[in-house]
Amino acid sequence: MRTVNYARAKLVKTAVGCPVLGVVGLMLLGRTGGFMTAVVLIAIAMFFVFGILGARKLFGDPTALRYDAQRLTVTTMWSEYQLRWPDVAEIGTSALNTYALYGLVKVGSTKYLDIKMRGGFFAKKYRLLSDMLDIDKAGLAALVDDLAMHCASAEGRTTPRADQTPQWAAAAPQAEQAFDPDAALANYMRGRAAPTPATSETVPIAPGFGRRDALEGAPQPSLAGPRAGGFGRKGL
Repeated sequence: MRTVNYARAKLVKTAVGCPVLGVVGLMLLGRTGGFMTAVVLIAIAMFFVFGILGARKLFGDPTALRYDAQRLTVTTMWSEYQLRWPDVAEIGTSALNTYALYGLVKVGSTKYLDIKMRGGFFAKKYRLLSDMLDIDKAGLAALVDDLAMHCASAEGRTTPRADQTPQWAAAAPQAEQAFDPDAALANYMRGRAAPTPATSETVPIAPGFGRRDALEGAPQPSLAGPRAGGFGRKGL
């Protein structure tokens, strides 16, 4: 069983920063018009809700993902979902960009870890804020590859045999502990850099047309000396 947790520093910012922004919004209520007042009230409510959810994760279970060979548990800021690998269709990432000045200037980007279920166009999709996870960019890439491998293995597409298991997957811990992206990535790179053992068998080359070795098939000098020319065949 492997687990991926929410970053503690990010949970502290959410638990403390969101209520502070909510208080700032309360101070602006008397300075806005009717429409903006409604927008500010909605934003204030969301800030306080996110602050409560961040505090609940900070002082409770910080687990975001927990998975093994049978199932995947996704824990969002709102609720928890138990997913079977055969029901998972795709694992990937996405980003929601924010622009200003009529779309000319990019001012922000929100990145997600996407888990899409089977069921066609109306299939469910679970999203986690990847910036909230306790892994870096390289760790996120290693995590996506690991989850995709589990998903493919459940479908029977890329299930490796015991003697063909990649080193980075074989070295992964079996007991329940936090996912270590650095170790997974390092083992994966060592597996790719390992030289392929040469086979000791000699494969015979069938005769055929084409270039041969310079000495292969060359005429041997005659012990009786050069042959005299005559009618028909000529000496070489």
